[in-house]
Amino acid sequence: MNFVTLNTITFDILNIIRNSNIADTETISKRRLEDKVHQTRALLLKRDLDKGKKPNPDYIQEIGNLRLEKVDLSGDDITSLGLVTGSYIYRTTLEIPKTLDLNHSSGFTYIGTPAGDEIQFIPEGRSKWQRYKRYTSSDKLAFLRGGYLYIVNSKALEFITLRGIFEIPTEVGRFVNPITDQPYFGYDTKYPIPINMLQELKNIILQSEFKIELALPTDVTNDSANNPQKQ
Repeated sequence: MNFVTLNTITFDILNIIRNSNIADTETISKRRLEDKVHQTRALLLKRDLDKGKKPNPDYIQEIGNLRLEKVDLSGDDITSLGLVTGSYIYRTTLEIPKTLDLNHSSGFTYIGTPAGDEIQFIPEGRSKWQRYKRYTSSDKLAFLRGGYLYIVNSKALEFITLRGIFEIPTEVGRFVNPITDQPYFGYDTKYPIPINMLQELKNIILQSEFKIELALPTDVTNDSANNPQKQ
Protein backbone atom coordinates (compact mmCIF):
# COMPACT_ATOMS: atom_id res chain seq x y z
CA MET A 1 0.00 0.00 0.00
CA ASN A 2 1.28 3.45 -0.94
CA PHE A 3 0.82 5.96 1.89
CA VAL A 4 1.96 8.98 -0.15
CA THR A 5 -1.16 9.42 -2.29
CA LEU A 6 -3.42 12.42 -2.72
CA ASN A 7 -6.27 10.54 -1.03
CA THR A 8 -4.22 9.61 2.05
CA ILE A 9 -2.67 13.10 2.38
CA THR A 10 -6.03 14.90 2.27
CA PHE A 11 -7.64 12.34 4.60
CA ASP A 12 -4.80 12.69 7.12
CA ILE A 13 -5.17 16.49 7.13
CA LEU A 14 -8.93 16.26 7.66
CA ASN A 15 -8.40 13.71 10.44
CA ILE A 16 -6.09 16.14 12.25
CA ILE A 17 -8.53 19.03 11.87
CA ARG A 18 -11.47 16.96 13.13
CA ASN A 19 -9.50 15.02 15.76
CA SER A 20 -10.37 11.75 13.96
CA ASN A 21 -14.11 12.51 14.12
CA ILE A 22 -15.19 12.91 10.49
CA ALA A 23 -18.97 13.07 10.06
CA ASP A 24 -21.07 12.59 6.93
CA THR A 25 -21.98 16.28 7.21
CA GLU A 26 -18.34 17.42 6.97
CA THR A 27 -18.22 21.02 5.68
CA ILE A 28 -14.59 21.11 4.51
CA SER A 29 -14.63 20.02 0.88
CA LYS A 30 -12.23 17.46 -0.57
CA ARG A 31 -11.51 19.84 -3.47
CA ARG A 32 -10.46 22.59 -1.08
CA LEU A 33 -8.01 20.26 0.63
CA GLU A 34 -6.63 19.02 -2.69
CA ASP A 35 -6.05 22.58 -3.93
CA LYS A 36 -4.12 23.44 -0.77
CA VAL A 37 -1.99 20.29 -1.10
CA HIS A 38 -1.09 21.21 -4.71
CA GLN A 39 -0.31 24.82 -3.81
CA THR A 40 1.83 23.92 -0.80
CA ARG A 41 3.72 21.23 -2.73
CA ALA A 42 4.50 23.79 -5.46
CA LEU A 43 5.75 26.23 -2.80
CA LEU A 44 8.04 23.64 -1.18
CA LEU A 45 9.44 22.32 -4.47
CA LYS A 46 10.08 25.76 -5.91
CA ARG A 47 11.82 26.84 -2.70
CA ASP A 48 14.07 23.79 -2.95
CA LEU A 49 14.82 23.94 -6.69
CA ASP A 50 15.41 27.70 -6.85
CA LYS A 51 18.54 27.06 -4.78
CA GLY A 52 20.01 25.42 -7.88
CA LYS A 53 19.61 21.84 -6.66
CA LYS A 54 18.99 18.93 -9.01
CA PRO A 55 15.35 17.77 -8.96
CA ASN A 56 14.53 14.97 -6.57
CA PRO A 57 13.17 12.04 -8.66
CA ASP A 58 10.08 12.07 -6.41
CA TYR A 59 9.15 15.50 -7.84
CA ILE A 60 8.92 14.19 -11.41
CA GLN A 61 5.97 12.79 -13.35
CA GLU A 62 6.04 11.12 -16.75
CA ILE A 63 3.67 11.27 -19.72
CA GLY A 64 4.59 8.70 -22.34
CA ASN A 65 3.59 8.23 -25.98
CA LEU A 66 2.34 11.76 -26.57
CA ARG A 67 1.05 11.83 -30.14
CA LEU A 68 2.20 14.57 -32.51
CA GLU A 69 0.16 16.17 -35.29
CA LYS A 70 1.08 18.28 -38.32
CA VAL A 71 -0.05 21.93 -38.15
CA ASP A 72 0.67 25.11 -40.08
CA LEU A 73 3.71 26.98 -38.78
CA SER A 74 1.64 30.14 -38.31
CA GLY A 75 -0.42 28.61 -35.52
CA ASP A 76 -4.13 28.08 -34.92
CA ASP A 77 -4.91 31.75 -34.28
CA ILE A 78 -3.99 32.58 -37.87
CA THR A 79 -5.17 29.43 -39.67
CA SER A 80 -8.62 29.85 -38.11
CA LEU A 81 -8.89 33.07 -40.13
CA GLY A 82 -8.05 31.21 -43.34
CA LEU A 83 -4.43 32.40 -43.47
CA VAL A 84 -1.71 29.80 -43.94
CA THR A 85 2.01 29.96 -44.60
CA GLY A 86 2.39 26.63 -46.40
CA SER A 87 5.11 25.66 -43.92
CA TYR A 88 4.40 23.00 -41.34
CA ILE A 89 5.54 21.91 -37.92
CA TYR A 90 4.58 19.14 -35.50
CA ARG A 91 3.00 19.61 -32.10
CA THR A 92 1.33 17.56 -29.37
CA THR A 93 -2.34 16.83 -30.00
CA LEU A 94 -3.18 17.76 -26.39
CA GLU A 95 -2.22 20.72 -24.22
CA ILE A 96 0.61 20.02 -21.80
CA PRO A 97 0.10 20.52 -18.03
CA LYS A 98 1.85 23.66 -16.80
CA THR A 99 5.23 23.02 -15.23
CA LEU A 100 6.54 24.65 -12.09
CA ASP A 101 7.92 28.15 -12.72
CA LEU A 102 11.58 27.86 -11.70
CA ASN A 103 14.28 30.53 -11.61
CA HIS A 104 17.22 28.53 -12.95
CA SER A 105 15.74 25.90 -15.26
CA SER A 106 12.74 24.66 -17.17
CA GLY A 107 10.17 22.57 -15.35
CA PHE A 108 10.76 19.85 -17.96
CA THR A 109 13.33 17.24 -17.01
CA TYR A 110 13.10 15.22 -20.23
CA ILE A 111 11.58 15.75 -23.68
CA GLY A 112 12.47 13.12 -26.22
CA THR A 113 11.66 9.95 -28.09
CA PRO A 114 10.33 6.86 -26.33
CA ALA A 115 13.68 5.24 -27.25
CA GLY A 116 15.59 7.80 -25.15
CA ASP A 117 16.84 10.35 -27.71
CA GLU A 118 16.55 13.70 -25.92
CA ILE A 119 15.13 16.81 -27.59
CA GLN A 120 16.41 20.16 -26.38
CA PHE A 121 13.81 22.57 -24.95
CA ILE A 122 14.30 26.18 -26.14
CA PRO A 123 12.40 29.50 -26.23
CA GLU A 124 10.12 29.81 -29.27
CA GLY A 125 12.04 32.80 -30.64
CA ARG A 126 15.22 30.78 -30.93
CA SER A 127 13.51 28.13 -33.05
CA LYS A 128 13.02 30.62 -35.90
CA TRP A 129 16.78 30.74 -36.50
CA GLN A 130 17.45 27.00 -36.31
CA ARG A 131 17.30 26.47 -40.09
CA TYR A 132 20.20 28.88 -40.61
CA LYS A 133 22.62 27.10 -38.31
CA ARG A 134 25.41 25.37 -40.17
CA TYR A 135 25.97 22.26 -38.08
CA THR A 136 22.78 21.85 -36.07
CA SER A 137 20.07 22.90 -38.52
CA SER A 138 18.56 19.39 -38.52
CA ASP A 139 18.55 18.94 -34.72
CA LYS A 140 15.17 18.31 -33.12
CA LEU A 141 14.13 21.10 -30.76
CA ALA A 142 11.04 21.69 -28.63
CA PHE A 143 9.24 24.88 -27.58
CA LEU A 144 5.94 25.83 -25.95
CA ARG A 145 3.20 27.88 -27.56
CA GLY A 146 -0.31 28.28 -26.19
CA GLY A 147 0.02 25.27 -23.91
CA TYR A 148 1.10 22.92 -26.72
CA LEU A 149 4.59 21.51 -27.20
CA TYR A 150 5.98 22.04 -30.70
CA ILE A 151 8.82 19.96 -32.14
CA VAL A 152 11.15 21.35 -34.83
CA ASN A 153 12.55 18.87 -37.43
CA SER A 154 10.23 16.03 -36.33
CA LYS A 155 9.04 14.74 -39.73
CA ALA A 156 9.53 11.06 -38.88
CA LEU A 157 8.47 11.36 -35.25
CA GLU A 158 4.95 10.31 -34.22
CA PHE A 159 5.26 10.17 -30.42
CA ILE A 160 7.33 11.78 -27.69
CA THR A 161 7.85 11.10 -24.00
CA LEU A 162 7.70 13.92 -21.48
CA ARG A 163 8.90 14.15 -17.88
CA GLY A 164 8.54 17.20 -15.71
CA ILE A 165 7.67 18.88 -12.44
CA PHE A 166 4.07 19.90 -12.95
CA GLU A 167 2.23 22.51 -10.89
CA ILE A 168 -0.93 20.43 -10.51
CA PRO A 169 -0.12 16.71 -10.51
CA THR A 170 -3.72 15.64 -11.15
CA GLU A 171 -3.61 17.23 -14.63
CA VAL A 172 -1.29 14.41 -15.68
CA GLY A 173 -4.31 12.15 -15.13
CA ARG A 174 -5.76 13.47 -18.41
CA PHE A 175 -3.22 11.30 -20.24
CA VAL A 176 -3.63 7.52 -20.53
CA ASN A 177 -0.85 4.95 -20.78
CA PRO A 178 -1.60 3.07 -24.04
CA ILE A 179 0.02 -0.11 -22.71
CA THR A 180 -1.86 -0.38 -19.40
CA ASP A 181 -4.87 1.71 -20.49
CA GLN A 182 -4.59 3.51 -17.12
CA PRO A 183 -4.16 7.26 -16.48
CA TYR A 184 -0.59 8.37 -15.73
CA PHE A 185 -1.84 9.78 -12.41
CA GLY A 186 -4.64 8.77 -10.05
CA TYR A 187 -5.76 9.67 -6.55
CA ASP A 188 -4.39 6.37 -5.23
CA THR A 189 -1.06 6.43 -7.08
CA LYS A 190 2.06 7.95 -5.57
CA TYR A 191 1.82 11.72 -5.13
CA PRO A 192 4.95 13.43 -6.53
CA ILE A 193 6.55 14.56 -3.28
CA PRO A 194 9.16 12.80 -1.09
CA ILE A 195 7.86 11.39 2.17
CA ASN A 196 10.24 13.55 4.23
CA MET A 197 8.39 16.68 3.00
CA LEU A 198 4.94 15.46 4.01
CA GLN A 199 5.03 16.67 7.60
CA GLU A 200 6.11 20.17 6.59
CA LEU A 201 3.42 20.26 3.88
CA LYS A 202 0.74 19.30 6.41
CA ASN A 203 2.00 21.78 9.01
CA ILE A 204 1.92 24.67 6.53
CA ILE A 205 -1.63 23.83 5.43
CA LEU A 206 -2.93 23.39 8.99
CA GLN A 207 -1.32 26.56 10.35
CA SER A 208 -2.33 28.79 7.45
CA GLU A 209 -5.55 27.75 5.75
CA PHE A 210 -7.17 25.64 8.50
CA LYS A 211 -5.95 27.30 11.69
CA ILE A 212 -9.47 28.55 12.47
CA GLU A 213 -11.07 25.14 11.82
CA LEU A 214 -8.65 23.52 14.27
CA ALA A 215 -10.08 25.66 17.06
CA LEU A 216 -13.73 25.17 16.12
CA PRO A 217 -16.07 22.44 17.44
CA THR A 218 -16.94 19.59 15.08
CA ASP A 219 -20.00 17.49 14.33
CA VAL A 220 -19.42 14.11 15.99
CA THR A 221 -22.97 12.72 15.83
CA ASN A 222 -22.68 11.56 12.19
CA ASP A 223 -26.36 12.19 11.47
CA SER A 224 -27.96 14.18 8.66
CA ALA A 225 -27.55 17.50 10.47
CA ASN A 226 -24.41 19.51 11.09
CA ASN A 227 -24.36 19.85 14.91
CA PRO A 228 -20.91 20.95 16.03
CA GLN A 229 -19.84 20.00 19.54
CA LYS A 230 -16.83 20.87 21.64
CA GLN A 231 -14.04 18.28 21.61
